[in-house]
Amino acid sequence: MKWLMHLAGLTLVIAAGTWIGGWWMVPVVAGAYGAWGTRQPAAVLTAMLAGGGAWGLLLAYDASVGPVLRLTQLFGTMFRMSGMTLVILTVAYAALLAVSAAAFVRGIRRLMAPA
Repeated sequence: MKWLMHLAGLTLVIAAGTWIGGWWMVPVVAGAYGAWGTRQPAAVLTAMLAGGGAWGLLLAYDASVGPVLRLTQLFGTMFRMSGMTLVILTVAYAALLAVSAAAFVRGIRRLMAPA
């Protein structure tokens, strides 16, 4: 239950950060979470799921208020892939940003910790 609360909270923070500050807030927030959650065994997994989930929420919101479906079809045609593949790649990109930042900061923090 505690892990789900961390996941939901981090997802909302990443989504709000992305909405306000742009895509680079994903690694910033996930890196901060990786530094904060060094004692949590699933901190890197939590950051990855939260990054992908946050962008999934933002895409779902944009689809409800704007022409995202038409844009995904247009860009999918331009890149010769389906619109759903483009959405999946977008969510995977955010998850990879988050997991790499959290793992990097967590590793650095462990290296710098006293033995």
